[in-house]
Amino acid sequence: MLPSSRDAFLACALLLACAAPKEAWRQPAPEVFVDVVPRAAQLLVDGAPFGAGAHTVPVPDPAHRYVFRAVAAGFAPGERSAEGSRLAGARLGLVLRPEGFGDARQLDLDDGSSLAAAASLLQRTGHHLLALEYAERAIEVSPEMPLGHRVLGEAAQALGQRKRAIQELSTYLQLTPGAPDRLAVQRRVEDLRGDLTIPGVER
Repeated sequence: MLPSSRDAFLACALLLACAAPKEAWRQPAPEVFVDVVPRAAQLLVDGAPFGAGAHTVPVPDPAHRYVFRAVAAGFAPGERSAEGSRLAGARLGLVLRPEGFGDARQLDLDDGSSLAAAASLLQRTGHHLLALEYAERAIEVSPEMPLGHRVLGEAAQALGQRKRAIQELSTYLQLTPGAPDRLAVQRRVEDLRGDLTIPGVER
């Protein structure tokens, strides 16, 4: 039995549909996560403002060299750049150098020692909130970093965060049994503690 003209048309259309190239699924543009310290710093991408703090930034052109710059008052600007093909799915860190920190020492998002040193400078110059931020990051990447705990405790005390100050200064004492400033820090903890009991902190 010969196929009808309608059946023949449908069979031909089906063959053509199977032979035609399928449209690729639309993929989201590649992105890079840019982390910025301090969080109040303004991020610029290729010179255009992108907002304050950390952002996920589209990098759709694999051949384009993207320039990321962070700026904040009282800090030297930070800048990093790379081609889109190297940035897709990556994480970049821009840690700004406080004024007076010096050009010789590098600051890195994953270097607890340098972050704690920057936090100490910020604390000494009265920038307690910024010192807290840098010290928190230092402890996050290096939990056994004594200086980070001490600066965090001092900044917390200056900001009226009594319990946190006691906890962090006590941790500093636990990590540095032979520290030259041990007696001074112990006195500070005792003054802060008074009748306050902190779980996990011995009197």
